[in-house]
Amino acid sequence: MGGLFERVTPLEFDQFLNPSDYEDINAKHIKNQKIMKNVYLVIFIIYLIIGIISLAIFVKLKNWYIIKQRNFKLTFINGLFAFISGLVTLLVQIYTLPCGFTLYVSDVINPFYNAIFLSRSLRIVLLYKFNIFKVTALNKKRKMKETTFMGSQEPNYYLPKIYKKVDRIIAAVIVAPTIIALIITVLTHRQYFDLCTFEFVQTTPAEQLKDPEMGKKMARLYGIAQIFGIVMAVAMIIMVFFVSRVKDSSKYGAKFECLSTIFLIVAITLINLLINQQVSNEVTANHSRIRGPLKGMSQATRVPLENVILSNQDKFSSITYPFGIFVSIYDYTKGGRVLFCIISMYMIFASIILPIMKCYNSKKEKNKYFHEPTSSIQYFYKVLNSPPLIEELRNIAIKEFSVENVLFWENYQVLQKMIYRYQIEFKRAERIGNPKLISQYDFEGYYQQQLQTFSVSSMDDYSYDPNMPVPREIMPYYISFYQTFIDSMGPASVNISGATVKHIYSEMCTYPTIGMFDIAKNEIVEMMYSSIFPILLRQNRKQLHNATINGIYN
Repeated sequence: MGGLFERVTPLEFDQFLNPSDYEDINAKHIKNQKIMKNVYLVIFIIYLIIGIISLAIFVKLKNWYIIKQRNFKLTFINGLFAFISGLVTLLVQIYTLPCGFTLYVSDVINPFYNAIFLSRSLRIVLLYKFNIFKVTALNKKRKMKETTFMGSQEPNYYLPKIYKKVDRIIAAVIVAPTIIALIITVLTHRQYFDLCTFEFVQTTPAEQLKDPEMGKKMARLYGIAQIFGIVMAVAMIIMVFFVSRVKDSSKYGAKFECLSTIFLIVAITLINLLINQQVSNEVTANHSRIRGPLKGMSQATRVPLENVILSNQDKFSSITYPFGIFVSIYDYTKGGRVLFCIISMYMIFASIILPIMKCYNSKKEKNKYFHEPTSSIQYFYKVLNSPPLIEELRNIAIKEFSVENVLFWENYQVLQKMIYRYQIEFKRAERIGNPKLISQYDFEGYYQQQLQTFSVSSMDDYSYDPNMPVPREIMPYYISFYQTFIDSMGPASVNISGATVKHIYSEMCTYPTIGMFDIAKNEIVEMMYSSIFPILLRQNRKQLHNATINGIYN
């Protein structure tokens, strides 16, 4: 073959399509096929080992925050089916598998795991917007009217419905393309079932594609995956715009995974289209139509086919032959199919292996700074009482889709101030000699003032007794807190244990005390300490270390 960036000649294209008709070329072709088979075998073994080990470790680490933040189930399924697709693609290069089996992997499983990836990208965008919406909605909370526990709910209860819609949208993005691909594949397969059965045959789909008549039919069968690939590529190009607007707290976090994978999918899809456009069925059919009589002439005159084609090159002048580089890629990648294995491999790396690496790096970093004061839970409580650092934690939590935890802490602090203010005003009313005057204090105004900005003010002589009954004047704010953060249907429901939720609900219904949210508070603080605090430390460790030495937060 001539230069890679030159168009192949009719003879070179014929040697590519029919190597068995040329003794020297056929020997070279067989040798190259054996080499490529061994190369693919090595890649297959490495891929198999790394894939199984990675998926197993990912399952083992499923309770880590880094894994949870990516949605373990969705990410694992994405990685698993990407692994299966890549495995089958590589296996076909080594062994001859039934055409029907490879067809459904290509036309159904590939769109399925691409749809899962698209849904995961969409999930990141929606959850990021939803977390920002939580902050905005709670900051603009309307003045709460006094109500009973079983009374009317707050007007922002539509927020959980938005979250449910996120789940429905994600499910639709996965299910709809997969079902459509399955139905189209089944109908098309029924039409060409004799050509593509579930029995083992010697002719591979890649070899069938080189046959003019058979190639057209095989192109229709395997073209379904190509069509869905184009649709997904277009959807992902649109998704780039939205994902790029998401702020990620980590350089190689979920945003990097989505954008890099999208760019790779689009690039591979375009390359595959270009290859199949260059080495098209039309070019193959036109070449074979002219070649047929020439081969008959060669057999009749016993003149080598090579010489016959060379002496009749003018008959092929109407055909625009592909560049040498596209013919080579087409041959070595079995019609471009192996290229999609690159996507499978990268998906496993970005979705499974990269989060695993981040988990172990996080553990290593935690052990490295374990003895530093800034790494202790005690120091974290000091951070939680620093308004500037709380603001940083909130920004990090938005990017990590867990802003409700920071909002919980801020509003918990507001409740403590409400109790403290009640104690001050109650003592003042007692000194006057009329405790009933406490009802005249504007607790709503004080509450709204505290909601505007998070601040740490001195609470001298604050007598905190967790078993103290919640005063009637403060009860509406406890109800609001419960409906916002504890109730599973709340607009900023936190992820606490079921036992804690039941305990709070029972106490709320029977004998509400000012300390009924303390257990939940401890769980939330521990979650923030293990999830977003390490990110804050990583970004500001030097400043926090200097602040500790200078006693700023001591």
